[in-house]
Amino acid sequence: MTQSTPIRPVIIGAILLLISGGAGVVAINQAPKPSPSSDCEVGPCCTPGASFVGADVTADPDDHIMFGGTLGRNMVNLKAKGIPDKFKSDDDSYVLWKADLGSRAYGGPIVAGGRVFIGTNNERPRNKRDFTKNADGELEPTDRGILMCFEEKTGKFLWQAVFPKLASGQVVDWPKEGLCSTPYVDGDKVYFTTNRCTVVCADVNGRANGVQGIKRPGFEDPTDADILWEFDMIKELNVFPHNMTCCSPLIVGDILYIITANGVDEGHFNIPEPDAPSFIALDKKSGKLLWKKNYPGRNIMHGQWSNPTYAEINGVRQVIFPGGDGWLYGLVPETGEIIWKFDCNPKDGVYELGGTGTKNDFIATPVVHDNKVYIAVGQDPEHTDGIGKVWCIAPTKKGDISDELAAGEKKNEEGKTVIVGKPNPNSCKVWFYGGEEKRPFAVRDFKFGRTMSTACIVDDILYMGELPGYVHCFNAKTGEHYWQYDMKSSTWCSCYYADGKIFIGNDNGDLYVWKHDKQPMKIEDIDEKAENQQAARKFRSARQKEVAAKYLLAKIEFDAPLRSTPIVANGVLYVMSEKSLYAIKKK
Repeated sequence: MTQSTPIRPVIIGAILLLISGGAGVVAINQAPKPSPSSDCEVGPCCTPGASFVGADVTADPDDHIMFGGTLGRNMVNLKAKGIPDKFKSDDDSYVLWKADLGSRAYGGPIVAGGRVFIGTNNERPRNKRDFTKNADGELEPTDRGILMCFEEKTGKFLWQAVFPKLASGQVVDWPKEGLCSTPYVDGDKVYFTTNRCTVVCADVNGRANGVQGIKRPGFEDPTDADILWEFDMIKELNVFPHNMTCCSPLIVGDILYIITANGVDEGHFNIPEPDAPSFIALDKKSGKLLWKKNYPGRNIMHGQWSNPTYAEINGVRQVIFPGGDGWLYGLVPETGEIIWKFDCNPKDGVYELGGTGTKNDFIATPVVHDNKVYIAVGQDPEHTDGIGKVWCIAPTKKGDISDELAAGEKKNEEGKTVIVGKPNPNSCKVWFYGGEEKRPFAVRDFKFGRTMSTACIVDDILYMGELPGYVHCFNAKTGEHYWQYDMKSSTWCSCYYADGKIFIGNDNGDLYVWKHDKQPMKIEDIDEKAENQQAARKFRSARQKEVAAKYLLAKIEFDAPLRSTPIVANGVLYVMSEKSLYAIKKK
């Protein structure tokens, strides 16, 4: 994710990520143990184990405790009511409070236990300690990663966790990116990954209830964090994070799952630590390593900035990891052994830096809905737009369940050796959308581009954003494409459903609010019978206006780019720009 433009790596959960979901989940430590399913085909993984819950379970209170809101990571809140859609970001009759952040904010927001947690940088320091004198003797903010905690009702700043940048520089810890991880709150603990490639467990109270955690010399002020344990993935596992560590943790029972960010070096071809793990599991109470897996190994294309997802599909408990090799892996939660794997790229795909490659990895997070897994491929946003796909798979078998199997090699049109694919009889593909666009008068030569957006599925309707700023609407069961709309500005956000509305932000700082329709109209914006390009553009413009007239409720301007998905918790809409956090509700 080398940066030479204003676009920066997020993750989702941060860059990336970016991004957050519906309501809270039930207390997973008290969940009943699942029973094996009679039609399960994958064997040992069906054995009942520790306490787990299904991926779509939500329960009171309506906190938003993790990226995606639930273990299935679906960007929906089915309980919220009365969420406003027509307001201005400076309207005091709607803005309950507004909090200053740094200059870039990607992690969160997370709302739990009366607190709001976000990840940002240190460009607007909260502590005079966090300044440095420059060459001219003037004070300027010290570059650091920051997790901030605010009071939910008032927006009052409570405490922060401060992390210096890694000495090895931008290849592993990109300047000014701050802390990109979206935290996970589990009771009185908050878990996240840091810019230093560490996994942290901290007390949600900060130091207000005393200090129970480890000593951090230099970070012991009343507003500093109380860190209970910290696991260093560089020191303990030889991980080489490419540009940023930003995984949003997943907790199931007492196990904490992390994607390590292991990747390439500054040359973008060599993988310094191919044997280092990409996926790990820790004991959430102690931080002890339970298992590690390096399945992508030497096939990592760039970095690894997505997030794991939990599912119970046809009675089979599994943790789903998106790999830096473009494969999805369904793993046994207790051991990390492979249940199934799915290649999300064409066998003849070629990975190239920039927009010309036909092979991708993941920024988006897999979503589980109705026993199916949904994900779209993408790349670091600096690589610009390129051909991509949205996948829907039903992983009911074991082993390689990809659409294709390797059948040999050939030379492509550019003289490069590529793999030849053949149909996979064991495939669990349900549908995909994307690939080449061959219809005349199309804007691009592909149907769907790269994305950083995680799926939002409600009433079997799938909403998804695309990096260059398109919003798409699909049938989640069949993949039928209903409509798309061009926001004219790139988006790192995911679509988010609440109260009959779909929310998504973009780099212009605009929050788009759409009306959800259980039976969307099919509005095709390509006229294959157009006489010329001018007629085709006129047709396309008319169709865009038709989509807006039928579904667009509002476009609301904020003070900076919106690169984190808006979320709803306890009846309040939270919108986080790169420098401010807004709590919005009709007073």
